[in-house]
Amino acid sequence: MQVLRSALLLGVLGLSACSSTSNIPDPSPLPVVQATAKAKTLWSAAIGNDTIYRFQPAFSAQYVAVVGGGSELALLNRSNGAVKWKQVLAQSIAGGVGIGADIVAVGSLKGDVVALEQSSGKVLWSVKTTSEIIASPVIDSGLVIVRSADGKVSAFSASSGELKWIYQRQQPSLQLRNYAPPVVSGGVVYVGQAAGRLSALALNDGRVLWEAPIALPRGASELERVTDIVASPVVYADMVCAVAFQGRIACISTQNGSLVWTREASSWAGLAIDEQRVYVTDAKGHIQAFERNTGRSVWKQEVLAYRFVSAPAVLGNQVVVGDLDGYLHYLDPESGSLVGQQATDGSRIYLAPKSVGSEAMAQTRKGSLYLLGAQ
Repeated sequence: MQVLRSALLLGVLGLSACSSTSNIPDPSPLPVVQATAKAKTLWSAAIGNDTIYRFQPAFSAQYVAVVGGGSELALLNRSNGAVKWKQVLAQSIAGGVGIGADIVAVGSLKGDVVALEQSSGKVLWSVKTTSEIIASPVIDSGLVIVRSADGKVSAFSASSGELKWIYQRQQPSLQLRNYAPPVVSGGVVYVGQAAGRLSALALNDGRVLWEAPIALPRGASELERVTDIVASPVVYADMVCAVAFQGRIACISTQNGSLVWTREASSWAGLAIDEQRVYVTDAKGHIQAFERNTGRSVWKQEVLAYRFVSAPAVLGNQVVVGDLDGYLHYLDPESGSLVGQQATDGSRIYLAPKSVGSEAMAQTRKGSLYLLGAQ
């Protein structure tokens, strides 16, 4: 099973160098863009070194927390990128970073959850989970919520590390490695599962509020029947949307888990959502937009095919994605046309730029950070 799992990761998700993976088409050439919007970089910084893990910065009102590879963690001033503190942990960080409740939290390959004091970087507590942690912890309402590789979701007290609740459902024998953290909104924890199910859990006690099938396994072989949700769901108003690999995109009522609409799509990169549209990067690197309320297809942009395009992020009046060569591409949300392009350090941008309001933060594989401003 482990051999199959590794082959699937390398061949489909492209975690190894794309030039050495013979069953993946060559990336499309870098498009030439007649820019109508100038990229706006507020500041840039370099933290850490080359890594195979998918790290994404975490925002608070004042700070940006970032993992730089290996066991290095840093807290930066959001306004100018100045380093407040750096810390090298005893554990090898694999699960990204979360920030909130005056702490910073990370997860390790050995299943450690480590919480540090936000003001000083001092380690406050460390607890063990049952499996490696490769998804970023989420901090909300005094809880640190962690998803481990065995599918368990655990909630710990942000102040003490005490286990408050744990959720687990049976996992299929073959599944993709899942870097997607849960999403918390309105007192509900939304978790994308293996085998294409979306779970809604009560934040305070972890009880299941509802579960909904996003995709159903199909195909003759076990490999063809993998329909895991390996990107975080997105929430807007009374709707939560998720997408499955080799499955479909579906939007669900947050109230009762009933299906609002669904469309065929396969994605491991993920989604973004705004008032009007849902955006998705599919498994071929095509970026699509659907009308949020109805699922009607609005546009499809194919010029970045097989460039290992990240999930989209909404930044002001643009949609932005990263690619395998560290380029940021800006799209018009109305038409999908490319309106801007920005080079970084030449290394891959695994995850969507983390957007908060009129700003977004992109992190490259080499640990370079770019704070982007809305145009």
